[in-house]
Amino acid sequence: MFFKKITLNHFIFLFLVCTIPVFGQQKITDFYLSNIKEDGSRDWEVEGTEAYIYDKHVDIDDMKSNYYTENDTIVITSDTARLDKENMDVFLEDNVNIVNEDGSTLQTESLDWYRSKNRIETTDLVTTKRDNMQITGTGLVADTEVKSADFTKDVEVLMPDKETGEVTTITCVGPLEIEYALGTAIFNDEVVVNHPRGNLFSDKATLFYKNEDKAIEKIVCEGNVKIIRDENVTFAQKATYYGASEKLILEGRPRIIYFTDKDSDSGGL
Repeated sequence: MFFKKITLNHFIFLFLVCTIPVFGQQKITDFYLSNIKEDGSRDWEVEGTEAYIYDKHVDIDDMKSNYYTENDTIVITSDTARLDKENMDVFLEDNVNIVNEDGSTLQTESLDWYRSKNRIETTDLVTTKRDNMQITGTGLVADTEVKSADFTKDVEVLMPDKETGEVTTITCVGPLEIEYALGTAIFNDEVVVNHPRGNLFSDKATLFYKNEDKAIEKIVCEGNVKIIRDENVTFAQKATYYGASEKLILEGRPRIIYFTDKDSDSGGL
């Protein structure tokens, strides 16, 4: 087995078998590429079963990349990938997966990884899971660790309660802006909160949750708020729901319509 090492601008190319020129390109099996920081620690590394080297890019099959941060190692895989030789950005396609050390995952069909900017983007359907929270949406812009993320449209969030097993589902047209470290998520446009005990509709909703178990601390809904519980309907401009106490506070000319056993209705507050 032939071993070749090339160092260029702190990038280390390790070709584990000989390169074979094919019509102006080079084909490499067992491809490996890594970047070493100035202090000697690893920054990132990319490998693949095969790679085709062109003037401006490298096409990689069965790509796997490890991205090292101070507190995490992120594993990124895809069936195919294209590496830009100038800026080292990567376009991944087919069965794209990202896994963090804490078990958080992301799946999509294509992804742009802007390595120097620590940013990932996709316009495809994407699903992320972190602890017991699952988010599905179309389009995503996030940091590589997915600690801060904007889901573009058609968003659905599932939040099972670990104690009761009850599932809260929140949907919106989008975008959804989420800060995992802060425990906040902002839902925009046609927000619907489905809970086993009732449904809530609003123009915007801000979710506050506990990072430890993703339990809902409170949900603040604003704009054209409508709450349906059993056969009763409540309207307001703002509603704040507190998860622990299950307390609901209405603001902005609240109005309640409720039905008696005789199906008569009455205008409320």
